Amino acid sequence: MEKYEEAAKSLRKSMKGIGTDESRLIKEIVNHSNSERQSIKEIYLTMYGKTLEESIKSEISGNFLEGVLALLEPVEKYEAKCLRKALKALNTNEKILIQTLCPKEAYEIENLKLVYNTTYERSLEKDIVTECSGYLGRLLRSVVSCGRSENYRIDFSLAKKEAQELYDAGEGKFGTDESEFIRILCTRSFPQLKATFDLYQEISGNDIEKAIKKEMSGDLEKACLAIVKSCRNKPAYYAEELYKAMKGLGTNDESLIRLIVSRSEIDLDRIKCEYEEMYSKSLYDAVKSETSGDYRKLFLSLIGN
Repeated sequence: MEKYEEAAKSLRKSMKGIGTDESRLIKEIVNHSNSERQSIKEIYLTMYGKTLEESIKSEISGNFLEGVLALLEPVEKYEAKCLRKALKALNTNEKILIQTLCPKEAYEIENLKLVYNTTYERSLEKDIVTECSGYLGRLLRSVVSCGRSENYRIDFSLAKKEAQELYDAGEGKFGTDESEFIRILCTRSFPQLKATFDLYQEISGNDIEKAIKKEMSGDLEKACLAIVKSCRNKPAYYAEELYKAMKGLGTNDESLIRLIVSRSEIDLDRIKCEYEEMYSKSLYDAVKSETSGDYRKLFLSLIGN
């Protein structure tokens, strides 16, 4: 308790008087874990009669504010907020739905659904049915049904059978049977899928990712590839998504903030390793070159050199 009181006092001090001590604010946010930040928020409210978020909103702005507020949310509540925002937008933001839902295990989806349904008093599944149509809608609905197997023992005879079925549904016929892809990609465990994709290569002579790119397009292609890449190497998938957020003219700050914050206590160190291996540049240096000011300082502190 004393530790959290001291952190609350330090945060208060960073915002008291003329101007803000951004370095102190960043240090207190980054040097505590997400669960510790929740305790600091509680004691801050008790000590000062206003929420930490209210105090911070009156002091800072822009992407720096967005990053700090994201880090103050419990991770599942933050991801639920991102999903809600994506679903209620005038044009549904499928990218957020794909990046957030497709790489997750069934138990992670179950927890996220519970937070979403409790926070917004509405069903994530029903919102996806309303806002997402076609095969992408069906795939996302399958993912959030939490029916993915959690049996991590590999059945090689099933892998061989379903590798053939994927080939017959795509490269082995005229046209594509998207339903077969959805059935297999959304019901099997990630280790089982990885074995299936290895055997697919033997049957087809092509990698499954190449086959999906050939047979599909648009957001359905992206969603299927997200599942394939996640079951092969999840940190590498996120490294690639971070690279996409920063490449070209201008940075997609929303994606950068969301991806780094949501993975910061899960596998950010592994994402950093994959990023450097894939792009011959550290994630730290990439973010440094694409951001500025206190926003840059916050995320470089979070990433660590």
